[in-house]
Amino acid sequence: MGFQVFETFGKSVFGAPVIKALKAVAPAAVLAFGAIAGTSAQADVYVFQNGVMDHARTLSIAGIGSSIKATPVQFDGFIEGTPDQPFTNLVAFCVDVYHSISLGDYNPDLTYTDTIPLTHDSNPSAPNPLSPAEITQIGRLVNYGTSVFYEAPTGTSTQRNKRWDTLAAVQGAIWQVASGRNVTSSNVTMNQLIDHLAGANYTSYFAPEYGPVHSGIKFLTPFKDEPFGPDKVYPHKRLSQAFAIADAVPEPSTWLLMIGGFAIAGGALRRARRQGAFAA
Repeated sequence: MGFQVFETFGKSVFGAPVIKALKAVAPAAVLAFGAIAGTSAQADVYVFQNGVMDHARTLSIAGIGSSIKATPVQFDGFIEGTPDQPFTNLVAFCVDVYHSISLGDYNPDLTYTDTIPLTHDSNPSAPNPLSPAEITQIGRLVNYGTSVFYEAPTGTSTQRNKRWDTLAAVQGAIWQVASGRNVTSSNVTMNQLIDHLAGANYTSYFAPEYGPVHSGIKFLTPFKDEPFGPDKVYPHKRLSQAFAIADAVPEPSTWLLMIGGFAIAGGALRRARRQGAFAA
């Protein structure tokens, strides 16, 4: 629909040269605009009322523990607002090996914010900065894992087990990248996949049927308001784990496509005006 509007506008005002230019840039411009339109522009508070795991696998994290449950957590709750926005089975991957979280109904509810950027790991005493490439890698792993959660086939027992193993491997790779600690599994195949997904060529191990994998995430960190003492802000040691969820944030390449597309379109409009002036 957006392209048809561009084309009609070009025909009625500027003629064929503009139509050709807009045909070339419209897909990039529409893609970029769509990505921007799907992005939240303000800070949100997520309230978790319930958390569950589905068929978690057991992994070991060097220096942390040998019986760590690995799979995304599914949260029920709502986003504070007017009106509040409820969600069910929100798929969240943990990016935090230094805190813990319980499962079940939360009383009181857990409050999380998306205002703290993912620029460090979760060590309360000695945070270790992450590089931009590591942050991008975590973002892509979260988006890939979310696609696996929703789209992986589950018709047979073999397919279901492969889905659960892949989700655990994605979670393990996120921990390995975020913490710098070695994450292992007694399952040889899963152990290899964790290392592959945590390595430099991690995208080579994404199943191609899920299509392009973006890196946009929301980094959700817990906070606790204390009426009779100081507020607790992440990564305070007495707070629960931090999580990342998939989010429709434009990739840098998308921004470049948009900027380049609009620049070409602007140049085409200027040329059309000059051609109209010469013809007159």
